[in-house]
Amino acid sequence: MTQRGALINEIRGMNDDQGSANVVRVLGQLLMLPFAAFIYGMEMVIKTMQGIQQLSNQSMEVMAGPQAQFKGLPEVRAAPAVSREPEPVTYIHSNDAVSGKTETTQKEEKLLSTDGTSTNGLDKDLHDDMLKLVRYKILFVRREYEVAFPEKEDLVPDNMDGAAFTAWKIAEFIQDVENSHVRAPQKWIDKKYPKPLNPGDYLDGIPHEDKKYLRVYYEVLERYPREKFKYEEQQIKVLEDIRDSLQKPSPGPPSPPPAAGAPAASGPPAEATGGKKAKG
Repeated sequence: MTQRGALINEIRGMNDDQGSANVVRVLGQLLMLPFAAFIYGMEMVIKTMQGIQQLSNQSMEVMAGPQAQFKGLPEVRAAPAVSREPEPVTYIHSNDAVSGKTETTQKEEKLLSTDGTSTNGLDKDLHDDMLKLVRYKILFVRREYEVAFPEKEDLVPDNMDGAAFTAWKIAEFIQDVENSHVRAPQKWIDKKYPKPLNPGDYLDGIPHEDKKYLRVYYEVLERYPREKFKYEEQQIKVLEDIRDSLQKPSPGPPSPPPAAGAPAASGPPAEATGGKKAKG
């Protein structure tokens, strides 16, 4: 019995030792799990950054063209992205159109751009000599009095920029207002601006200090080639006029009137009739 009990005790001790070793192994694995996850995450981040770098290099090589590689240029590196601030826009106020003063402000609204750029997909380029069909409207942007006046269209044959077109149409609008050709909007009638008005009345002026709130929204709808000057037809017409003036008979100079008291000639002289003079 003693040998059997000793054997049982020895087996129990071995089981206890193995259980302790297993517990220690499991605890070690649990402690190493965060480090393994951290290392795996770092490896994934590095691989992702390498992939982004490769894509950037490929895109820059495509933009640079194949000639950059043939000429032995260094490898193009991707530049860090830099946020671009809004570019300043120059526009002319209506009261400064004559004096030529300009004011530079930040571009707050893309639709009110007057520099000829196409920031919202619209065609605003007036820099050509073609005949351009332009649709535009006058805006009044004073706070609590915002109004968009009726839309108009015009043909623009001149080569100009957005600022010149804006100054032109604002000056034209102010002239129409002063000539009572613009109906008062209902919002201004309700607010009694610039003076008490009735529905259907025409404006007769805008306060001078409020003319700076006028804006022009425009869009180029279509372009048409202009007709050529008819130089040949004009030259032929001028030559025909010169020919007609040369073919007309020119009148002779008028004969001078006879002097007062001079005897009128009654006949031809004696020499002309063949008579001989009497000898004295």
